[in-house]
Amino acid sequence: MSFRVALAATLLALGVGPFASAQIEDSGLELVNPWGMSFLEAGEPSLPTDMWRASDADDLLPLMRDVRTHDLTPAERTLMRRMALSPATPPSGIQEPHLRAERARIMYDLGEAEAAASLMARLDTPPPGMNADEIIADVNLALGNEATACAMLNDPDRLSGYWAKLRAVCAALEGNSAGAELAIEMALQQDAVDSWLLAAVFATSGELPEPPEADYSSGLNLAISAKAGLTPPADPIPANRPDLSAAIAMHRNLPIELRVKAAHMATKSDMLATNDYRTLFLDMLSEPEFVPTTPLESALFAARDPLVTDEDRSFALAAALQEATDTPAHFDAVARLLWPEIARLPINSSTAASAAVFARASLAAGELETAQKWADANTMEGAPEDGSFDSAFMSALLILAGLDASRSEIAYAGVRLAAQAETDAQKRSAVRLFALWTAMGIAPPADARRMVVEAPDSDTSAAITPHLLRILGAAEADAAGEVILSTVGMTKGDPTAPDNASLVLLLNALERIGAKDAAREMALEAAGYWKAS
Repeated sequence: MSFRVALAATLLALGVGPFASAQIEDSGLELVNPWGMSFLEAGEPSLPTDMWRASDADDLLPLMRDVRTHDLTPAERTLMRRMALSPATPPSGIQEPHLRAERARIMYDLGEAEAAASLMARLDTPPPGMNADEIIADVNLALGNEATACAMLNDPDRLSGYWAKLRAVCAALEGNSAGAELAIEMALQQDAVDSWLLAAVFATSGELPEPPEADYSSGLNLAISAKAGLTPPADPIPANRPDLSAAIAMHRNLPIELRVKAAHMATKSDMLATNDYRTLFLDMLSEPEFVPTTPLESALFAARDPLVTDEDRSFALAAALQEATDTPAHFDAVARLLWPEIARLPINSSTAASAAVFARASLAAGELETAQKWADANTMEGAPEDGSFDSAFMSALLILAGLDASRSEIAYAGVRLAAQAETDAQKRSAVRLFALWTAMGIAPPADARRMVVEAPDSDTSAAITPHLLRILGAAEADAAGEVILSTVGMTKGDPTAPDNASLVLLLNALERIGAKDAAREMALEAAGYWKAS
C-alpha cells in the first residue's frame, strides 16, 4: 500500500477540512460515537461490526495497552490494522472511553497518523501526549506540505508548546531569519525549544559554523533538517514511525541513500508500495559514482549488467534473499523488490543451485506457479544433491498457500514430503506443515498422520494454556477484536514459536472470526518458509 496519509494531506492542501479523507467513513452505526468510524481503504476487508459485543472494556484495556504494534509480521499487521480501523459498535464497561484513546494510539503506532488524528478529534480525552491538530501539522510537514502546516498558525490560540516551535520553523522555511529569531526567543521563554532545534533553525541561514546532525524523528524536525541540508546521522530512520519512513523515502530534497533506507523500512511495514521502493533503488544505482556495498545492492547491480552470467546473477540474487531471512516482513519486502529480476532468470542447470530460495521468494511475491517450477528444479543438473526435501516441502507449502490441487495431488504431496523427511529437523518441519494443513482444512494422508505421532520430539503432552483458552473462548463468543489482540500477544512477532497444537487452535480461532486470509498468511509464516533452508 502507498503512504496513506498522503491523500489526507492533499485534501488539506486543497482546502478540504482537516479530517476529510476517502478512507474515513461513517458507517452509520452511531453518528456521534467514534467507534462507528471506518478508516479502511475502499475494498479492504473489515471485521464484523459486533466484534466488541461480547467483550468487556475492563478486560480489553490491558490487552490494548500491552499489544505489540512494531516489528509485526505481515499477518500480524493485517490483523492489527483490521482491528483498529474497522467500524464497530462500542464495547461495554466503564473503561470504554479509555479504549477509544487506545484505539487512536494503536492507529498512530501502526503508521496511520491521519486516521489517528481524525479519531482523536472526536475524543474527550485523547491519548497522553498526543494532539490531533499537532499530528495533522506534523504529517503535512513530513510530506512537504509546508504551507498547509504553517497556515495552521493562523489560529490565535496556537501559541505555546508545539506551535511555538512550529512558528520558528515556518519562519526559517520561508527564509525569514528575523522572524525565526523572534519566534525562537518567544519559544525559549516558554521553554519549548531544545538545543538541537535551536541550532537547526539557525543552520538554515548557512552561517552556523558547526551545524548539528539531522534529526528525522518528527515531521517538524524532518522539515528543518531538509531545509538546512543537515548531514544524516549513523542511524537516521526512526524505527517506531513507519509513516515517517515513507515520508522520508518520498522527500526529494534528501540524499538518495537515505531515501532508499527509509523506503526499505516503510515497505517492510507496508507503508510504501514496492514499485516506489524499486524506483528509488534503481535511481540510486544509476548515480555516476555508485558502488554497491550490501548483498541487496550487489544483486540489483549485477542484475542490470548485461555482461554478468545467469549463474553469477542467480548467486547474487540468492545471497540478497538469504540475508533477508531474519523476519518474514524483511524477506517479503526483498523478495518483492527483486521479483522482476528473479522472473527473468532461466530455470536451468546454471541457476538450479539456488532453486530453493527462489521458490520461497516466488511464494513471498505471490507467484505460486513460478514457485512450483523452481521447486521442481531439484531434478536438474546443478541442483543440490540433497534438494529433494526442499522440493517436497515447497510443493506441500504451496498447497497451504492456496495453489489449486486435487485431492489426489494433495495426498501425493503429503506422502512425498513424509518420505523425503529423513533428518530429525526435516521430520519436525514436515510435521509442522501437516499441522498447518490441518488448521486450514487440508487433509494430510495416512503417512503424514502417522509421522505426526512418530516423529522425534513429538509433543504428546501439549496442553491448552490459559492464554490460548482465552482466545478460543473469545472466538466462540465471536469477540473478534479480543481474539486479534490476544493472538498478536501470543505470537509476539514470530509465529514459528508456538507449538503445533496451539497453532492449529489459534488459526482455527482466526478463521472463526472471519479472518481466513490472515490465518492463511500466518500459517505460511508459522511454517518458516522465509527462513534460510
